[in-house]
Amino acid sequence: MNRSRKEALKENLDRLDANEHAQIFNIIKKYTESFTKTQTGVLVSSDALPTECLVEMEKMVVFYLDQHKRMEADEVERKTYERR
Repeated sequence: MNRSRKEALKENLDRLDANEHAQIFNIIKKYTESFTKTQTGVLVSSDALPTECLVEMEKMVVFYLDQHKRMEADEVERKTYERR
């Protein structure tokens, strides 16, 4: 996975909530034990992760962000019905 794709993945990870981060962490744990837990979260080097892990994470992040968009669109639609 190239550097720009890894950076995009990191930016998209920042958009997820705590529960989604926990699910991503479960993916990471399947592939490596090389991570550091801190008070603010978990630190892991993308260089320590195999490409398969990064691709699996990327798919999960895309899924979550798609769900965010769907929920936002649903909320907008609900508000239009409330106004009627």
